[in-house]
Amino acid sequence: MPRLTDKTRKRIIADYVACGNYSEVARKYGVARNTVKAIVAKDGEAAEKCRRKKEQNTADILFHMEQQKNAVCSLLDKFLAAMADDEKIQRAGVQQLATALGIIVDKYTATAQNEQALQKLDALMDKVGGVI
Repeated sequence: MPRLTDKTRKRIIADYVACGNYSEVARKYGVARNTVKAIVAKDGEAAEKCRRKKEQNTADILFHMEQQKNAVCSLLDKFLAAMADDEKIQRAGVQQLATALGIIVDKYTATAQNEQALQKLDALMDKVGGVI
C-alpha cells in the first residue's frame, strides 16, 4: 500500500472530526480502521484545530439561522397557507397530497419543541382532515 501524503492525512483527520467514526473514514480512504485511529492520535493538534473549526462553523450557522428566523417563518406561513387552499387541494393528486402531508408532519414533529407548535400542527391536520 502506498504511503499516505500529508494532505491525505489532514483530510483523514478532518473527516474523522466531522463524522466521529474511524470505520467510515477508513472505508472512504481505503485504509484500515487502526490506520485512521493512529493518524488521529498522532496528530492531536490538527484534530483539535478541526474540532474548533467545526464548532465555530456550527456556531456561525446557528447565528445565521437565528438572524433569518423571521423571514423563514414568514415564508413558511405563506407556503402553509398556499397548501391549505381548498382549490389547490382539489387540483392536487393523491400522491402529491400524501407526499406534502408526509413532509409537513415529518418536519414539523421532528422540530416541535413545545405545546404551541403541536397545537398548530393539530389545527393544520384538522383543516386537511387528518389525524395525528
